[in-house]
Amino acid sequence: MASLDSYLTLISSSISLIFVLLLPWRSHQLRKQTITVKPGGWRGVSKLISSTTLAFVQVITAFITNPDSHHGQREYSHVLLAGISPIAAFALVYLSSLEHRRSVRPSSLILIYLLSSLICDLVQLTVPSLQYLWQNGQHFYLVPQLLAKALVLGTELLLDKQPDLLQPWRTLSPEEKSSIFGRSLMWWMNSILARGYRNTLINEELPEIDHALSSKVLREKIVDVWSSDAASGASPWLLSVLVKCLLLPGLLLVIWRVCLIVFRYSQPVLITYSISFLNSPSTSQDDGYFIILAAVLVHAGYAFSVRAYQLGLNRLKVMLRGSLIGLIHQNSLVVSHHESQKDTSKTNSNSNSNSNSTPVALVTTDVTTLEDAAETFYMTWACTIEVIIGTVMLARQVGWVWPLPHLITIFCSRISAYVARNLKIRQAEWNAATRKRIAVTSSVLSSAKTVKMLGLQDAVERQILELRKEETDKAAGVRWIRVVYNASANALGMFAPVVTIVVFAVIASFKGEALNPETAFPTIAILALVTHSANMVMTIIPKAVAAYPSFERIQSYLQPIDLRTDTSQQSVSRNSSDQATPAIMIKDLNITWSNGQEALSDINLSIAKGTIVACCGPVGSGKTTLARAILGEIRASNGVVETSTGKIAYCAQTAWLPNRTIKEVVYGPAKTPSIGFDEEDEDKAWYETVIKACCLDEDFITTLPDGDSTVVGNGGSNLSGGQRQRVALARAIFQRCEIAVLDDVFSALDGRTEKRVAENLFGAADTETGGLFRHLGTTVLWITSSTQHFHLTDYVVVLEAGGHIQEQGRWSDLKASEQQHITKLIHSHDSHHDENKDTVDEPNPQKQPQPISKPNPTDDLSRKDGDSSLYTYYFTAAGRNSIILLFSCTASTAFFMTAPSYWMKYWTEDASSSSSSSFSPKHSTTFYATIYSLLALSAWISTNGIMSSQLLLVAPHASLTLHRRLLHTILSAPLSFFSSQTQSGTLINHFTQDISLVDKTIAPSFSAFSTQIFKLLFQFIVLFAVQPLVILTLPIIIPVIYVVQRVYLRTSRQIRILELESRSGVFSSLLETTTGVETIRSFKWSSFVITENMNAVDSSQRPYYLLVCLQRWLGIVLNLLGGGIAVVVITLGVVFKGTTTGAQIGVALNVLLVTKDTLLRMVDVYTGLEISLGAVARLRGVEEGTEGEEQLEVKDEVDGDSGLMEGGLELRGVSASYRSDDSPEPALRNINLQISPGETVVISGRTGSGKSSLLLTLLRLLRLKSGTILIDGVDITHIPLSKLRQRYFVTIAQDPFFLPEASLRFNIDPSGSLSTSELVRILDRVGLWSHFLVTSSSKSSSPGSASALSTRVLSADDVSISKRANSNDQASDLASESSSIKPPCLPIDGTGDGHGRGHTNPSEQTPLLSAGDDYINYTSTIDLKAAERILDTPLAQIPSLSGGQAQLLALARGIAQSRPSNSSTSKWKPIILLDEITSSLDAQTEQKVCEIIQDEFIAKGHTVIMVTHRIGPFLDARGRMLALATSSTTITTPGNSSSDDSKNKDKGLTVVWMKDGRVDKVEKGVD
Repeated sequence: MASLDSYLTLISSSISLIFVLLLPWRSHQLRKQTITVKPGGWRGVSKLISSTTLAFVQVITAFITNPDSHHGQREYSHVLLAGISPIAAFALVYLSSLEHRRSVRPSSLILIYLLSSLICDLVQLTVPSLQYLWQNGQHFYLVPQLLAKALVLGTELLLDKQPDLLQPWRTLSPEEKSSIFGRSLMWWMNSILARGYRNTLINEELPEIDHALSSKVLREKIVDVWSSDAASGASPWLLSVLVKCLLLPGLLLVIWRVCLIVFRYSQPVLITYSISFLNSPSTSQDDGYFIILAAVLVHAGYAFSVRAYQLGLNRLKVMLRGSLIGLIHQNSLVVSHHESQKDTSKTNSNSNSNSNSTPVALVTTDVTTLEDAAETFYMTWACTIEVIIGTVMLARQVGWVWPLPHLITIFCSRISAYVARNLKIRQAEWNAATRKRIAVTSSVLSSAKTVKMLGLQDAVERQILELRKEETDKAAGVRWIRVVYNASANALGMFAPVVTIVVFAVIASFKGEALNPETAFPTIAILALVTHSANMVMTIIPKAVAAYPSFERIQSYLQPIDLRTDTSQQSVSRNSSDQATPAIMIKDLNITWSNGQEALSDINLSIAKGTIVACCGPVGSGKTTLARAILGEIRASNGVVETSTGKIAYCAQTAWLPNRTIKEVVYGPAKTPSIGFDEEDEDKAWYETVIKACCLDEDFITTLPDGDSTVVGNGGSNLSGGQRQRVALARAIFQRCEIAVLDDVFSALDGRTEKRVAENLFGAADTETGGLFRHLGTTVLWITSSTQHFHLTDYVVVLEAGGHIQEQGRWSDLKASEQQHITKLIHSHDSHHDENKDTVDEPNPQKQPQPISKPNPTDDLSRKDGDSSLYTYYFTAAGRNSIILLFSCTASTAFFMTAPSYWMKYWTEDASSSSSSSFSPKHSTTFYATIYSLLALSAWISTNGIMSSQLLLVAPHASLTLHRRLLHTILSAPLSFFSSQTQSGTLINHFTQDISLVDKTIAPSFSAFSTQIFKLLFQFIVLFAVQPLVILTLPIIIPVIYVVQRVYLRTSRQIRILELESRSGVFSSLLETTTGVETIRSFKWSSFVITENMNAVDSSQRPYYLLVCLQRWLGIVLNLLGGGIAVVVITLGVVFKGTTTGAQIGVALNVLLVTKDTLLRMVDVYTGLEISLGAVARLRGVEEGTEGEEQLEVKDEVDGDSGLMEGGLELRGVSASYRSDDSPEPALRNINLQISPGETVVISGRTGSGKSSLLLTLLRLLRLKSGTILIDGVDITHIPLSKLRQRYFVTIAQDPFFLPEASLRFNIDPSGSLSTSELVRILDRVGLWSHFLVTSSSKSSSPGSASALSTRVLSADDVSISKRANSNDQASDLASESSSIKPPCLPIDGTGDGHGRGHTNPSEQTPLLSAGDDYINYTSTIDLKAAERILDTPLAQIPSLSGGQAQLLALARGIAQSRPSNSSTSKWKPIILLDEITSSLDAQTEQKVCEIIQDEFIAKGHTVIMVTHRIGPFLDARGRMLALATSSTTITTPGNSSSDDSKNKDKGLTVVWMKDGRVDKVEKGVD
């Protein structure tokens, strides 16, 4: 055996030689790096001493072992080999010192060299055939050498450099500072596991992510690659871009995947040799030794290659995720709305809500789907190679029978082809239904207050539940396909071994041969690997098909442009400092929407620097479009827009406020705390000046207890409408931009505040706070619908319908113009300043913002230890019978999958004994084959039962139940619940991530865990039965598994919860960017927003990556444990050869082949189940921890539906608060108010005086602290909330709310009680039907086609019909002019039922006459089917409405709600609540709205309560109250006792002035 010793010596010397050859390359790398540790230090000295010791030991050993006299050639080779090791040792001394000073982690080259050399030395010392060398002393020289190497290895590994590292390198992640052994064994995770076991983890304390995985690196790279491809003229392809970005880590994965293939297919070979060794009578000790050594190498190599491949794959997923999120965010930030939504005609927050949520939908659904695309790619080629290798090995075992499994594979592939054909369409339908539900849910949650005010809670709940049912129905198709596919895949895995073994055994029996263990068990192992790989190949197709729609959606969303440039800026920035150069120059500007409608036409405008220009016009005239064109957000059809600067201060019509403190909002993201915010900086004085100019200083003292440290909330929910506008205005001023664009920024301000702010900003710059814009020399384009402050401007531009400039000039010149166009836009109250009516001087607190509270991690004990009650909660939601069925199927599956291995033992032992002796077998081959086949068939049936029950019963039922509970709980929550949410993504996360986990994860996880438990139980029973001595390992196995799962579960559960919670930060970042992108770009804040997004992504990636690292830690531990058991089994077989048969070892090794995976799968699935149950915990927490509005009232509710309501209202000593606790500062204080039926009351006062709070109290959105509110003598606390808000009150809110995904019909008539003709009349009444007709006509076919609308809208030149001259004769005359128009029906307020219903004409043509008003001057006839098509069209598919048109549509809904249904009585007259509905309207539209209110509500006897800060529309020419009502009103204020004489008939409008949450004074109208 001298040759064996020589071979081992040669291997050892070769290792040293390779180390020496690699030294120059590594030294060169280190020389280019800077020093990373502090000079000196005992750790470096210790490493130097240990490495020097090894060098001297190597020299002495080489000298001692040098032969004295041998033949020349032999002597020279020994000297050469002996001299390499000392050289390598001295090289190690040099490299160790260099690595210590210039590397942050222990040297990988040194550690690999030492470990390889140690293994080689250990083998030399332990090989049985070389034991005689110990007797003659030839091995003793290896002992000191081995100890010296172990000493160096220990010092390199154990002496951590962290204390000696310089500051820049101390903050690196533990993984970056860990050794190659620490990374291979995931040793660096131990500190995190210990911390998670002892304490509660929080995201901020988790270690930083690897630099290569940081979102900054990933984002910059993918944006550069995308932009480079776009700049080259080619359209970037997302797949190609991702490959270029991730090529290097992808290639490294190929190496590890090949290693995994090698070690995986070495296991059947090991089984073959092990059985042959045990069955062979003539074997040597070395054979057994090397089988054990091979077992160690195979199982250790398999464990490490799995870890390396899986961790590399997970890192690739993290890179993919970070890259895609960065690319999507960059696209949403850079690309203009015009480019991404080309079918949009105007700007409307409601209609755009769906597009704003598109990036969130892409990240939540599509990016998550594409994360698995990398694994799909590697599975494709790797599994194909595995199938080829397995087939070759199978052919060597069973001969020509090898094609049988492939025939089954081909058959099953037909099922896979069916899946591929159907899955893409059905998966896309499911994803579309999910996105639709999420979009609608997001719209509802973001406008929860408005939804409750409008009484739409039940309607939107039904709508969302219908969408959820539709989504579940779409999912059912996908689930059925998966059940079929699973049956096919399981058939391959279960029947392929059966068919192959049975056919081979039958053929062998015909030849007189027996099925022996050497053939059966390796064949089973090979077939298990082959069928697994074939299954994976079949899985690729549905996975790829499912991922393709996600890939397409992301590809279509991304624009093929250079994302490094802000392409949204369509205007030209000249950056000129010449004062003579105009600040804004517009030449021949035309903007046309994609449907052909003109938004702006022939706009020519020049605005000099420092000029304040007001732009006004009727609703839909293109004012906001002009502003967005100046900002560069809309591409001009032709013409040029030039600005003197690219940075423009912009205040949108709906203020965009990120969820930060007021001070942070005003300073902007450039001054956020993370980027150097300083309260004492040089801008402090300017900040205080701006705050005072915007009248926010008073709010800091009074209504905002935390001052400018108040967090504004989601969308500014903690601020009033006026405060939101003033904060946005303060931000625009504070930035000191050269140009400012203000879009209707005073619409929510009361008259007094509006006057003060306007004078402070636009007035002369001769006071401390006056004329700030003039003081700065800022050019201002002020879009407004009010002409009250035009005297402060330098220039006025008037737009007319169609987007033309009607006139422009100085204000004084326009008023004196003969054309008098401007007078049509002047509000009737412009000469009567509302602030004179408002005597409020010191507003006191009324709306108390909810404190922004973050959860205390130390209070969440269940996140560490779990909660077993969650299983009961989930099982109840899923249904008891379904759970019992699922549990039964998992138990039977585990038994029938394990039993065939043990049955094979009896079969092969019986066959082997009969072939080796003269005895006949106990049973025939047919008997064994039949039982073997029946066991496999039973396993297949049970597995199908698992999939069917979990996918078709448990998951859908639980998902529908929990979603319904969640939706009802949140929509039934009080108003304070929504204002207390810290992130806008928190609630959305419940309906996306949590419901998705319930949909797709929990049921499969439970069934998988149950299956693994039973499989592990049966596998150990079989293992102990065939190898009883393995039971001796239980004292080691059980404690290890217990400790591992205990530590792992505690930590992984917390990290998974942190990962789910951290995603809301990414969603919030995306939502804030998409909703405020125009503001962000105008202020040039893109770089700061990008930084914030990258921080949010890193905060999300950090727990996500640690979670996958934890999984890999678990994998390496359990794989090494399973491999250790396999080595023990083989060692026992080798040591006790003769007592263990080949069949026993074959069964044991085949069982262990799957036991490792079962162990890993069990713990992993259980962890996933526990983590997924975190979603159930959150859902249950919302349900149990959220007090419903109905629960807040302790009084018994009565139906209150008597069929008669007059509308009398009385408030007796009412005090109310925004908070549900005993707040010392109520919003309303001792309100006493009595309003008779049919009375019209205006509630007015300055911002924060309590106007809107009074409405909220009437609707029971604020909690009564004291007092009583009566409607027709009935206490409102006795009326169910649904009836109170839907039947007793009709509310029209300040902010119109619509569901873009819902139909136009639903948005007008949520209850569905009105007919099509009635809805058309209502839209006609508010002047919107023509808008929808024109839109529909532009989309319809030619007039001569059958599908074309038979509609003609006559212009004012054709006909002019007024309410005073409206008759059928006139309509007939009009009809004679155009044969296409039929005679109109009676007007809306004509005969019949008074509401335009009750038509009995069976004809499809229903003529409508828009009479009853002065401003609708057209007649139309409409095809009912065409009208139904229009009404049933989703609002998102209709060109969006301007702000004024949206308000008119909201008014139309109010009219529809006020009209009794066909089944109710017209005596029911709900109280009409109007909340600032004219605040943002121009004069003409405001007058139109007032007339509609008069005709539809007041004239029909409704009690009307209007909240407004402008009472001008209700004043006559002399400033007196108009006589709009003819009822009795009794107002009681503190200290002012009013007569209760109901016979006092004071005709006129009554104005209630609010102050400090009290009624200050009352003014009545005149006759």
